Amino acid sequence: MIRVSIIRNKTWVSVQRFLAVVVVFFVLVAAANTVRVVKDAQGREGPGSYYKLVKLIPAGTTLEILETKRSWHKVKYEKVEVWISANSLAQDKKTGSRDIFESMPFQDVSAEASPAILTAAIKGFWTRFSKTAGETYELPVEGYDIPAAVFETFSQDRAGAVGRENLIKKYKLKMADKKHSIPYKQEHSVGYTCASSAADAPLVTDMDLLRYIHSVGWYIAGGTERYDIRFNYYILDTDRVNAIACPGGYIVLTRGLLNLLNDESELAALLAHEMAHVIAGHGMLEVFEEETSIRAGSAFDALNREVGGASELEQELVAVSQRAVSIAKSPKLDKYEFEADELALCYMARSGYDLNGHVRLLATLKAQHDRNVDIFDLNYRNHPDFGERTRRSEDTLKDYRGYTGKTFPESFREHMVF
Repeated sequence: MIRVSIIRNKTWVSVQRFLAVVVVFFVLVAAANTVRVVKDAQGREGPGSYYKLVKLIPAGTTLEILETKRSWHKVKYEKVEVWISANSLAQDKKTGSRDIFESMPFQDVSAEASPAILTAAIKGFWTRFSKTAGETYELPVEGYDIPAAVFETFSQDRAGAVGRENLIKKYKLKMADKKHSIPYKQEHSVGYTCASSAADAPLVTDMDLLRYIHSVGWYIAGGTERYDIRFNYYILDTDRVNAIACPGGYIVLTRGLLNLLNDESELAALLAHEMAHVIAGHGMLEVFEEETSIRAGSAFDALNREVGGASELEQELVAVSQRAVSIAKSPKLDKYEFEADELALCYMARSGYDLNGHVRLLATLKAQHDRNVDIFDLNYRNHPDFGERTRRSEDTLKDYRGYTGKTFPESFREHMVF
């Protein structure tokens, strides 16, 4: 009897240990499927920044992952299933944050759940800000309505033609350790202000052209560090040559500049360069180069008010935006231009474009600049010497020996018609 009892006890201990292991297993599985948002997460309709914004999820929210596609996770927030990017879930603990908003009291600012409220807030701020600005044209806050299916067809076609999956594995990102934690509303309010201030001519509204440019830009963006940004491209209907990159992914181009391009690889070079300025945070870094104080939490709460005078806090925000506008319209520092060129070549290589398209674009700009400098706006006229940029870019091309990319001239000629 004693022996039987001992056997039963051992069996029970074994069962308990087994159950403990099972419990630990399921706890670990549950933990592995749970994430904590460390910056405002853009909850979108699908796994990509080109899908419509549905919810803005505040930092600090814990969510269960329902499904994963590439670097996007499906989660449920406020009874709605949305997709968020992995960029909103991790901080850079190795090098520390370089974000210019790091020391500002944004942590207590709740994210707005409604995109409509966000749009009204950003647009409302610009409406009040623009009273002191020059003659400008209004830009769509959330960009143009480009169907996700249109872009996905384009992206699949390009990725298949160049073998993009292998290219992304081969050519590593140069800024992979740099994370961004600027709250959505702040980044987009300043960015929209900059872009709107640059809109000094009517907009080109041909949707076939806009779909094509957005498709090229979004395709490139998918292989960058900031695949979570919905880049918005606006084309001003003017012969002048200009391009301005603003925080939040707002990029303003001119018809005069686009008319200088000859194929899709040159368009890719242009877009990748401007996107690189946004990704590297050049504009926002310059905005806060000087000691600037802004009690941002209350100031951005004021964005939701459409009536009444501007508060002292909002005036501080206006001062920040005015500096941002001034920088956006001024020549970029040489070091920023050189870095944007280097990043652009990396993004082009990861997307399968002919890297010589970047060199050809610089050669065209130099020839046009030498021939008639007056058609260039100030910020584009006083870029670093195009010859120096070409020499540096050709030196960077040595890192891509053996690489061959495509130009897609037929598609370019079909869609780039003004």
